[in-house]
Amino acid sequence: MTGTVLMVTHFEGTDLKWIHKLVHARGLQSQLAQPFAGEELPELGSLAAVICLGGPQSAYDGERHPFLVEEQNFLARAVEQQVPVLGICLGSQILSLALGGAVVHGSQGLECGLIDVRLAPGNHSILELEGQFFSFHSDSFVPPIGAELLAVSNRYPQAWRFGSALAVQFHPEISPIGIQALLSVEATKLGAHGIDVTELLSAAVRDEGHAWTGAQRVVGGWLDTAVLATERQPIP
Repeated sequence: MTGTVLMVTHFEGTDLKWIHKLVHARGLQSQLAQPFAGEELPELGSLAAVICLGGPQSAYDGERHPFLVEEQNFLARAVEQQVPVLGICLGSQILSLALGGAVVHGSQGLECGLIDVRLAPGNHSILELEGQFFSFHSDSFVPPIGAELLAVSNRYPQAWRFGSALAVQFHPEISPIGIQALLSVEATKLGAHGIDVTELLSAAVRDEGHAWTGAQRVVGGWLDTAVLATERQPIP
């Protein structure tokens, strides 16, 4: 197994600062793919893992954004070949579609800002998913049949796993710089919901230390348990 972690992004300026830090601290290499900009996805045989990140698109809008369908097929093949895959926000929804689940418009409205994530009953993951994390989404995944629900908020399911795949709806990876970039991309949606962007950014800056700890627990923990294992296997 090689030591390259592929990061799939969906808009210019995606925050990769903390992911790079966590990946490189473990002696792994990082590679960027931007299918939204016309870049091709690499061969799976060259990769140790895949992280599929967030973006402004709707995962089910493959007709408008054909690259999303290509990503679905790519992630399905990755899981079939037991390559560790982490899907975050939009990435978690693409992963759900890739594995036979669904993505729907959220019945509880926009979930935006710091949210409390709690473990789902029967959670058997060794990852520390519980805590407060930044979230921004109005669509929600329906996990594929056979997936184990790991975490929820008071509005939506937040994490599940299936084979070598881990999906999280919230953002364990994002820094204040990334939140600022995300909010600028989502300006239209924010305005429609009357969101106070200044307060969101202020809260993100105040919470930076706690957010970095969460990134180490979730993303770093996933790298340790799923990627650095001696053999490719589902997260225990």
